[in-house]
Amino acid sequence: MKRIRITVMAMAACFSFYSCSDDDNDNGNQNLQNDLTGTYELSRMDAPTAQDFDNDGDSDTNLVNEGACYNSSWISFKSDGTYQQYLSWTTAAQGGATLDCESMMSYGTYTQSGSTVTTVQTSGGTDWSATYVFDADAHTLTTTQLDAAYAGWNSVTSLFTQLTGNLELEFKKYTETENDNGTGQNDESNVNASAMTSVTGNFDLSSFMVGAAQDLNQDGESSGNLVQETDCYGQSNLTLNSDGTFEQTWKYVTITNLGTELSCQSETRTGWWTRQGDSIILNHLSGSGNVASTFAFNANAETLSQVNNDWEYPGFNSVTSLFAMLNGTVDLTYSKQ
Repeated sequence: MKRIRITVMAMAACFSFYSCSDDDNDNGNQNLQNDLTGTYELSRMDAPTAQDFDNDGDSDTNLVNEGACYNSSWISFKSDGTYQQYLSWTTAAQGGATLDCESMMSYGTYTQSGSTVTTVQTSGGTDWSATYVFDADAHTLTTTQLDAAYAGWNSVTSLFTQLTGNLELEFKKYTETENDNGTGQNDESNVNASAMTSVTGNFDLSSFMVGAAQDLNQDGESSGNLVQETDCYGQSNLTLNSDGTFEQTWKYVTITNLGTELSCQSETRTGWWTRQGDSIILNHLSGSGNVASTFAFNANAETLSQVNNDWEYPGFNSVTSLFAMLNGTVDLTYSKQ
């Protein structure tokens, strides 16, 4: 489904922009701009042929009604001229036996001329452009993907396959809040202003749990939480800003001097974050692409947690009296300050 991802983000078209010098027209454009600001969820993705992805016996040309994948897509326009977008789409998997749901976060800038809204993606080192028709009365954004790929069901082979055709997309505004980053499976799951307030802020790494307790500081007491065994991990922190951006400082331990010493290294990441239910998704640039990292948010404890499989972490070998890197599951917990 790579093709649908590109066509959603890269529909290029040319439009003429007109400027008006009188105050009335300027005010009218400003009012329209204010109407646009907010967050929109994908309400329709009409395909040329009806599909029955959920196998309930009812086919529909609107793919949003045929599963929980497409209807988690949204786009948010901010008053500073930037936008953020989360897109999800289905792909045929396991030789067409099943469908997988894939997703992509992007962001950039947008311009508006009358009812035409043009977005230019700046994430990922690209300058892909897309155009939408804005209906201020219906609070909708519509666009057409020409010759786009989408998943379909082949009743002869009883397998999912890839089809090609024009897709009509409609995004409908569900909140005026420009920083309402994301939507769940229905409107009841949408993030509102109070929920955004509870999750934004600074989180410090409070727990770096490993399977086998270690005594990295060699004080005679071992712990499975390496935050208590070295000053390095505890300096890691994550800040979620109300404008949908984040900053993360990640501190980690390496082994130096042939295993006789530990060294603390640092890495800084910035990007955009979004919330889907109790999941917080960080998206940052690495090389030429986006890297996503998901945390579970506990609103009562005000913590962010993440389970990482097959991670490296330092250990101390009491037989050789040397440090060594180990592999295993690492549970991270960030606590709000």
